[in-house]
Amino acid sequence: MRRVLALGLVLILFVAPASAEVDKGPPGALRVGFGQSDITPLVGATLTGAGHVRGVGTDDHLLARTLVAQSGGRTIAIVGVDLVKIRADLADAAIALVSQRTGIDRDAVLICPSHNHSSPLIPMGGPTNKDYLSALPGLIADSVERAHKALQPVRMLLGRSLVYEGLHNRRVVSKADGLVLNTWLKKLDDLEQVPQVLGTEGPIDPELWVARFDALDGHVLGTLVNFTCHPNLHDRRAGKWSADFPGVIAARMARAYGKGVVTVFTQGCSGNVNPTAQFIPDWREKAAVFAAAAVTAAKRAKPIEGPIGVDYARRDVQVPRRQPADQRHGAVARLGWRRFPGGAAPRNRKVPVNAARIGPLGIATNPGEVFVEWGLSVKRRSPFPHTIVCELTNEWVGYEPTAQGFQHEGYETLVGVNFVALDGIQTLVDTAVELLQELWERDGR
Repeated sequence: MRRVLALGLVLILFVAPASAEVDKGPPGALRVGFGQSDITPLVGATLTGAGHVRGVGTDDHLLARTLVAQSGGRTIAIVGVDLVKIRADLADAAIALVSQRTGIDRDAVLICPSHNHSSPLIPMGGPTNKDYLSALPGLIADSVERAHKALQPVRMLLGRSLVYEGLHNRRVVSKADGLVLNTWLKKLDDLEQVPQVLGTEGPIDPELWVARFDALDGHVLGTLVNFTCHPNLHDRRAGKWSADFPGVIAARMARAYGKGVVTVFTQGCSGNVNPTAQFIPDWREKAAVFAAAAVTAAKRAKPIEGPIGVDYARRDVQVPRRQPADQRHGAVARLGWRRFPGGAAPRNRKVPVNAARIGPLGIATNPGEVFVEWGLSVKRRSPFPHTIVCELTNEWVGYEPTAQGFQHEGYETLVGVNFVALDGIQTLVDTAVELLQELWERDGR
């Protein structure tokens, strides 16, 4: 089933001219193309999150948006999908189709969910989502194929905004026991249960990056955006599909630069970073803060001069699995949950780590829902002058807390799914840095 658009609505999507019809530019020139496809489920599919709410309509469409970049004989595809996460089997199927249709190497494809909480249930699927999930790889590949056909010479510009409004580290430390409570827990309002909190456990990452790509005649073709915050502003309880704030960013960028502009959103390491309000009726107003920051970054972006190299690397890493039965007795009850997701798991799991570059911009990935501290660690250790980290890419392995996060307990280490042991998380982070170093040491800016 390829027709999975909500309410049967077919969108006519902008596609630039095929690459065969445009100037390829001088040898070694950077060429970029953008494409998109609609991945909105039909009414009746199940939304992600508790309660297994069925979709009843669409507030705004879910899309797969792709940037394909090519230089020096190397081609990469970065796909931003308005999904909460993606399973390895679905990602692998999409990547295989991409390689078959375009010739792009399997190791050069990054499928990056926004972690949107108003999208369909992906990990477990369920009978209501079976047809949707079977069609999803083909729809993602459609987006990449369109972007590949739209390749043309471009100028690259880089911009950044620092965003401090509208997001927070969602784990606060209780003075009573030195352990963490998540900011949404009602017990935080009870001064008898929690007489004092000692601030947030960790930082945020305020960087909102925009890589802008202009055609040689000066008009904007599209942008690549990276920001670190859970997309859970939209109130999914109403049962309507929405791309949440990444969709608002894309719409605002198109309003600023033209209807055909495509914005590919990638999520930073947001495992413990939330918006300050969640599942609210005025979500668009709150999302406008992030969208305005993105447009500002795009408008003040600086051109990248000289040759701009494109490169990529991937490593499939074997990591040890965490055993939930190891957690402290009574830890889950402290959070107000009646049970924990227990059960033994296989000892090891193989997961992908990717890295890519477009000139001075290094791009690292991780397959988990990563604590922000890990993302800042990658940025600090990266040899690139500018680095972004994209979580949940090409696979889903649950939360990736820090050592301190595991010690402090909390939802992400006890009730939220986390498959990888701490030393395995460290291996994934180290691998991303090693791949960035490998790309940096190769020839080409």
